[in-house]
Amino acid sequence: MARLATRIGATLALIGCGLAGLLLLGGFGTAAARSAATPRASMAAVRSATVLPDDRVTFSLSAPQAGQVMLNFQNKVGPSPAADAIPMTEDANGLWSVTVGPLAPNLYGYGFIVDGAKIADPANRDIWSGATSAWSNVFVPGPAAEYMADSSAPHGAWATVRYYSKLTHTERQMQVYTPPGYNRDHRRYPVLYLMHGGGGNDTDWIANMRANYILDNLLAKHRAKRMIVVMPDGNVTPSFNINYSLPQDVFPQELLGSIVPKIERDFRAAPGARNRALAGLSLGGLWTFDTMLLHPGEFAYLGDFSSGWFQATRDDLVQNHSDLLRNPRINKRTKLLWITVGGPEDIAYANNIATRALFDKYHIKYKFVQGIGGHVWDTWRRNLRDFAPLLFR
Repeated sequence: MARLATRIGATLALIGCGLAGLLLLGGFGTAAARSAATPRASMAAVRSATVLPDDRVTFSLSAPQAGQVMLNFQNKVGPSPAADAIPMTEDANGLWSVTVGPLAPNLYGYGFIVDGAKIADPANRDIWSGATSAWSNVFVPGPAAEYMADSSAPHGAWATVRYYSKLTHTERQMQVYTPPGYNRDHRRYPVLYLMHGGGGNDTDWIANMRANYILDNLLAKHRAKRMIVVMPDGNVTPSFNINYSLPQDVFPQELLGSIVPKIERDFRAAPGARNRALAGLSLGGLWTFDTMLLHPGEFAYLGDFSSGWFQATRDDLVQNHSDLLRNPRINKRTKLLWITVGGPEDIAYANNIATRALFDKYHIKYKFVQGIGGHVWDTWRRNLRDFAPLLFR
């Protein structure tokens, strides 16, 4: 068993792409294992997470040589992705399984802990890979989750788009969503630039928040304007520190110097600030505030989800940038500054209060909406659902 744990641990660095996990666990079905007295289930026979009619979910993993397998199930408490380890039971064929629930309609993240090594589900293609871990997703349908369901609504398209960064002098990537019918007309569309949080990347809003389905469903119900949604990788700010001096945030340079020009050159993006929106969750919200202060008026619509301007709690840092906070262009050229945060369990709650107090002091206009939930994916899905219909009106 120690040898198996070592083997899994050594391969864990490759799990982000999902395929590595498949190859790793495929090794459990070797010829030696198949020749044992007890027959073993093949990987082909193993189903991924299965949603039952009563909204319980059965999770299964073929690992006949493992000594212990546990379900690593995200619990929606605390900073994502917090999770609980739930023991699984092995059958005579080496198939480990456990059934949980019933679960409320929602998208749930999970993985497995095999002899101490954490992996994503090798039988599930719906995987999100972050800076330090990889998670699989399972969707439990129901009325409360219809807004992000893969429904019968016409679907837009999303793709990974590569671009050259003038800031880093490297090739970088972003995810771009175009609405249904984009390839069948010649009109120009407004653009929402949507940022992930700390530890995330450009895939977060698609893999974890189902932004494409949320937009599809809003558009099908005529609740939002048709728009392009651009989800960049914001990880260009070096050594992020809440005490940093504002000019050190290079994200606005990346956004306005490389990302926006690429989109307005290669897509049918309507030009001008009135056709641009910028929003972000957590660290992405800080990037949004910094962009607003350093380049007021470049985006007519701004959204902050579960974040705050971290310098708001430091009087010395605030004084360093009081000229930026007093800039009249913020109010004159911003049509909407929409701020929301979860409940007291959201770790951004106190800083969000401090930021709004600072904005009140400097007469920066905003609309605040009190949200519910913690600093978790589910909170931000609802934020996008509520924010997108306000844009480009």
